[in-house]
Amino acid sequence: MNSHRSPWALLLVLALASASMADDVVLVPGSTITAPGGRIRGNVERETPELVRIAGRDVPLDQIDEITYDAPGATFTQARVRENSGDLEQAAELYQQAAGEVKNPLLAQDARFRSASALARRAQVDPSKRDAAIDALTKITTELSSSRHYGPALELLSTLQLDAQNYDAADRALQDLAKLSWASDRAAVLRSQVMVKRGQSEQALQELETLVGRLPEGSPARIRADLARAEALAGLSRFDEAEQVVRSVIDEADPEDASTLAPAYNTLGDCLRAAGKPRDALFAYLNTDILYPSLADEHARSLAAIAQLWRILDRDDRAASVVERLQQEYPNSRHLPAATATAP
Repeated sequence: MNSHRSPWALLLVLALASASMADDVVLVPGSTITAPGGRIRGNVERETPELVRIAGRDVPLDQIDEITYDAPGATFTQARVRENSGDLEQAAELYQQAAGEVKNPLLAQDARFRSASALARRAQVDPSKRDAAIDALTKITTELSSSRHYGPALELLSTLQLDAQNYDAADRALQDLAKLSWASDRAAVLRSQVMVKRGQSEQALQELETLVGRLPEGSPARIRADLARAEALAGLSRFDEAEQVVRSVIDEADPEDASTLAPAYNTLGDCLRAAGKPRDALFAYLNTDILYPSLADEHARSLAAIAQLWRILDRDDRAASVVERLQQEYPNSRHLPAATATAP
C-alpha cells in the first residue's frame, strides 16, 4: 500500500473495493493453493480455526494473507483507515461499533477480532492498556472458539501474557495454540521464549534445534525459531554461536524487510550485550533505530537499550538525549523503565 496515500484516499479505495459484491481471500506469497492472481473471490461459506471455505474451496488458514468481506459498511471501513494511520485506540472503538452494526456474522466476528488485535498492538507499546487487551482477547478465545480468529487471538494473548511475565497463563494459551495444525510451530517458538524467561534455556534450545531442523530455510517460521535459538544460546553463555545464528538471519534477509531485521538487530544487540561487548551491541541497536523505526515496539526496545549502553560507556549526556526521545515518541512504552536502568 502506498504509504503516501491520504486516509481519505484510502477510504475511497476501500469503499470502491467493497462495492465489488464478493468476498475476497488473498493468499500468502508462495501459497500452495493455486488461484489466478493469488486470490479467490466468491462467497465465504464457512470458517473454522483451521480453514476457510470460499466458493466451494477449503483454504487452510496458514495460506491466507487477508480476507475482505463484501459490503463491510462505513464504520468498518473507517476503522480500517484509522488502523492504517496508526490510530489504534480509535480503530478498536470503531471496529467494536461495526461488530454491532453489520448483518454478516462472519464480518461481525472479524470486526470483534480486529478490535481486540488493535488493542493488543497498542498494549505492546503502552502497558497501561494491557489488561483491557488481555480481557478482549480472552473473550475472543472463549466466545469465538470455533472461528478462524481463535488461533491468532491465542497467539496475541500469549505474547501479552509473556510481556506481563504471567508465564503460566502464557503456557496455557500456547498449549491450546499448539493443538491447531497450522500453528504448532508458532506455538513451539513462543513456548521456547517462555522457557528462556524462566531460566530453562537448555530445554528451550533442545526443542528449538529439533524445530529448526524441519523448517525451510528463510521461511518466517524458521526466522522466528532462529532468533529464539539465539536467545537460548545467549542464556547458556554460548555467545559466539548466538551471534553467528543472528548474523545469518540478517545476511539472508531482504534489506527492506523491517519485520525481520528490526527484531534481528535487537536480538543481536541483546546477545552482544550479554557477551560483554557494549560497543558492538550499541551499533546493533542503532541499526534498528536508524533503519527500521517503523516497528514501534522494536524501535522503543532499541532506544531503551541504546540509552543503557551510552550510560555504560560513560556518556550520560547521550543517554539522557535518547531517554528524552523515547519519552517523546513512546510516552507509555513498556521499555521506558529499562531506559533509565543500567545495562547488565
